[in-house]
Amino acid sequence: MTDAIARTVADVLGVPAADVLAAESLFDLPGFDSIAIVSVLERLEDDHGVEVPAAQIVPESFETLTTLRSLLAAAHPEGAHP
Repeated sequence: MTDAIARTVADVLGVPAADVLAAESLFDLPGFDSIAIVSVLERLEDDHGVEVPAAQIVPESFETLTTLRSLLAAAHPEGAHP
């Protein structure tokens, strides 16, 4: 799932997925701003068939691929596997 998230972020930002995978913080990537975050979130929600609750959409959830993966996993119904 992490690779798929990285590809989505890379596609939105127009950077290689390897750069996304290597980033300590997604906020260090060029163009990763509030508009990019919305685009990434919308694509990930569509790709994974979930809707992240608004209360969970905070900057800390977009810090790394790990935190972004946790955000998506938490949005899945219990028992479902992303």
